[in-house]
Amino acid sequence: MFQKLKQHLEQNFPFLKDQKLLLTVSGGIDSLVMTYLFHALDYSIGIAHCNFQLRGHESDLDELFVKNIATNMNCSFHSIRFDTKNYCQQHKVSTQIAARELRYSWFDKLCKTEHYDTILTAHHLNDVIETFFINLSRGTGIDGLTGIPAINGNIVRPLLIFSRNEIDAYATSHHIKWREDKSNAKTDYLRNKIRHLVIPELHNLNPNFKENFTQTIVHLKQSRDFIDQKINNLKQDLFTEQKGILSISKTALLQLSDFELYEVFKPYGFTSVAELRKLAKTQTGKEIHSDTYHLLNNREVLMLYSSENKQQEFFYIQDLNDTSHLPISLHFSTKTKELNRDTIALDPEKTQFPLILRKREDGDFFHPTGMQGKKKVSKYFKDEKLSKIEKENTWLLCNSKNQILWIVNYRSDRYLTEVIPKENTIFVSKQ
Repeated sequence: MFQKLKQHLEQNFPFLKDQKLLLTVSGGIDSLVMTYLFHALDYSIGIAHCNFQLRGHESDLDELFVKNIATNMNCSFHSIRFDTKNYCQQHKVSTQIAARELRYSWFDKLCKTEHYDTILTAHHLNDVIETFFINLSRGTGIDGLTGIPAINGNIVRPLLIFSRNEIDAYATSHHIKWREDKSNAKTDYLRNKIRHLVIPELHNLNPNFKENFTQTIVHLKQSRDFIDQKINNLKQDLFTEQKGILSISKTALLQLSDFELYEVFKPYGFTSVAELRKLAKTQTGKEIHSDTYHLLNNREVLMLYSSENKQQEFFYIQDLNDTSHLPISLHFSTKTKELNRDTIALDPEKTQFPLILRKREDGDFFHPTGMQGKKKVSKYFKDEKLSKIEKENTWLLCNSKNQILWIVNYRSDRYLTEVIPKENTIFVSKQ
């Protein structure tokens, strides 16, 4: 197992050799074997242990056991105690979900504070098989059947090529002691039922089950890669991008199969094909939301844009050079420039700093150049046929009294901006 892992690491995870690794160690056989192997391979490791306080004194003994291992190996040791039951009640989640959320959040913090590069977990082949059947029993697509990824962000799982029997054999032959969680022998949880009842029966039916299963996972991953390539090509044909907004023709969208529609929009958090088709058939202005994206029906297209980075509404400009903090690229200069939608001129006698860059507010109005009277900004947007997204992404440059000087890239105010440039005129350009 030592040589097999060494070769596996050299071929698939060569970057680990020069990194500081955080090993997640429960005290069970899997994580202990991983720890002994990486220590023997002379990697730079630290050990992290979570005490979920679910088994009373036994949990405390697990923590002490792992601490002694770290001490004997002269490794850094990090431990934490969680009030897991209280977390479950507050967040209304199962014990398994609570434990996962708590530990990975803490691991991430440890990486930042202690400067670890990568987190290692001791998931192995049996875990992949169990996860496969758990997802299969609940109903899943191909992603749920491809197993546990070997690399997920800064998390690496180097033992996925090993079965539990191989791990048991290595621990026995090297006299490695471990702590046994008695709850693992129970069949209260779905994973344990699959572990103790389903998988042994599959071995009885076919002694080569694990080898065949491993090959099946390889085929599924190849299928996933092929699908991803085809969907990416499809997205390149369907989507047009402008200023960070993706647009897709509603006609083209409705011609997609349910499978294609699901795969195209799944990365953005939209997984209901019926909801997507319904949106494409509704009136302009309707939209749906995922956790990170908005999808807007705008005339002949659907417009997809991120909702993650909401921008500050007000930005103050103290002088001509105070522009580095602005969300858009504005350039102030006294050098003469041609006036157009992208450039306006300000009379320095009428312009007092600070200027204000902001989004539209209810009741905003201005006096459009080339037009009589005043006009509400909302009415101007409507006349220009701006989509909801375009309205939300349009900035207003205002004077110190919060009066609109310029709807950036569209129209300036004829009373507050200079039409005929003169000496010391300030030119403002959107770059």
